[in-house]
Amino acid sequence: DADARVFAALLARIKEVNARHNTVVMVQVENEIGMLPVAREYGAEANRLFAEPVPAELMRHLSATREHQSGLHKLWAEQGGKSEGTWTEVFGEGDAAAEVFTPWHYSRFVEAVTVAGKAAYPLPMYVNAALNRMGKAPGEYPSGGPLPHLLDVWKAGGPSLNHVAYEVPNFEAL
Repeated sequence: DADARVFAALLARIKEVNARHNTVVMVQVENEIGMLPVAREYGAEANRLFAEPVPAELMRHLSATREHQSGLHKLWAEQGGKSEGTWTEVFGEGDAAAEVFTPWHYSRFVEAVTVAGKAAYPLPMYVNAALNRMGKAPGEYPSGGPLPHLLDVWKAGGPSLNHVAYEVPNFEAL
């Protein structure tokens, strides 16, 4: 709530100043959000939420976009494509479920901040991601951010975001 209030105040100020020059055209809500060095939080509240059913909003999004065949959809299908259940029942054991749980909660947080900011000044808003690395496990890269294999989670959890940006760490090496 505090982050949303501060972000709304910032956007209100940007709107006031921008009225003179119109140079701000988009706002980044979060920069390279993610969890290190593990795929999810393991505190008491996080463990309680992880044992609860996957939110209906996410399950509806998965069902509605079943034809996408994204990595998330494949993971879901490999676990039987259940329409409800806990995070491990729907997405499996270990880091697989953890890496879906984390972006759901990050995206819901970012959604609240984005909605508050857009209420003050409805500019396009985006997040960017530090990309995962080949051969690295979740937690060895910032897990839970808007990574390509988790984008469906972010679309369901953060529908007010307009864009997701990816940074290529060493463009010349490509």
